[in-house]
Amino acid sequence: MTRIVSPSCFIKRSSDTPIDSGSGLPIPPAGSEPEPVSGDDAFAAGVDSAVRKQSIETQQDSRPPRYLFARISVFLIMFIWVLGGLFKVKDISAFVDIVQTHQVIPERYQSLLWWVGPGELVMGLLLVFVMGSELRKPFGKFVLVLSMLAIGGFTYYLTLVDPVVLQESGCGCLSEYRIASGMEDSVRVIAIGKNLILLILHVVALLGPAMVDSRRRHHA
Repeated sequence: MTRIVSPSCFIKRSSDTPIDSGSGLPIPPAGSEPEPVSGDDAFAAGVDSAVRKQSIETQQDSRPPRYLFARISVFLIMFIWVLGGLFKVKDISAFVDIVQTHQVIPERYQSLLWWVGPGELVMGLLLVFVMGSELRKPFGKFVLVLSMLAIGGFTYYLTLVDPVVLQESGCGCLSEYRIASGMEDSVRVIAIGKNLILLILHVVALLGPAMVDSRRRHHA
């Protein structure tokens, strides 16, 4: 005959792990259960993460913009002014002879032609400052507008020169040096095309920084 022993008959010792009466599973000792994360703690952690992210974005936005495209445009304009000035200063008499051949400027003003080359070098030097710290300041804008007017005036001057004379003598942009081309009326086409590109670069240098600032304000 088999004896059935009920679990309640066992003597409970102090070293035994306590049993949960509902689930029948051992109850873990005190202090071993993970602390539950309350809703307030989760919300605080999310707020801290958002604040850190916003702080990083604010630091990035607080950096001064570089205006890269505007500065590249100013550099190209400065390069053309300096290059033309160097060629004219190197052989100023050849440049004066070319302009006299055009028969556009009155004779009483032709003495001013000797100052065109040095004036172009000074313009190039001013554009160096514009490319650096004066890009967004009134002085930088004034220099860019002055340069733009000078190039526009020279473009208008080319329209006053007889096409045949201009093709034979050259425009004088690089003194007596000319870009070889078999195109008909190539001197006028190349010179005006170059000046149009320079005018576009002036627009980029003048309006580009304002567009960047507007975009940054909108993003902020």
